[in-house]
Amino acid sequence: MVKAHRAASAILLAALLFPVPASVAAPSSAEPREASNPVQTKKAPDLAARERALKAEEERLLVLRKEVDMKIAKYEKLLGRTEEKQKRDKDEKDAKVDQLVKLFEGMSPEGAAARLAALDDGMAAAILARMKSRKASAALSVMDPKRVAVITLKIVGRGNNFPAE
Repeated sequence: MVKAHRAASAILLAALLFPVPASVAAPSSAEPREASNPVQTKKAPDLAARERALKAEEERLLVLRKEVDMKIAKYEKLLGRTEEKQKRDKDEKDAKVDQLVKLFEGMSPEGAAARLAALDDGMAAAILARMKSRKASAALSVMDPKRVAVITLKIVGRGNNFPAE
């Protein structure tokens, strides 16, 4: 009896440790059709290989997506810092122009006109556009009319549309 029990235990243990493949243990009703259809037996490994390839490609794409998202975040942060710096630079420039405006407004019309004539068109336009209208008109009335026309076009945003001599 003990021998029979040991033999049964050994068989059970072997069955647990070394399972028999389903195709050997009990043939299913679908297997005869698969065996008789060589195209279908060929498709199964192809489909499994395709599925593995698709999963590998999906994993690769996920890694790339993470890299792209990290780069986008990095560049958005860099863009934000650049925009902040440009805003600070513009604010500083505006403050300097405002200081120049005060200086030019304190000058006589002839003195302001002579100094504005020495500046480039853009800077002269920026200063005149911010000056009080009475002070600006007094300085412009003393300046060369052709130069006044160029600066006026600059102020209204039409740039260098004035014909040259």
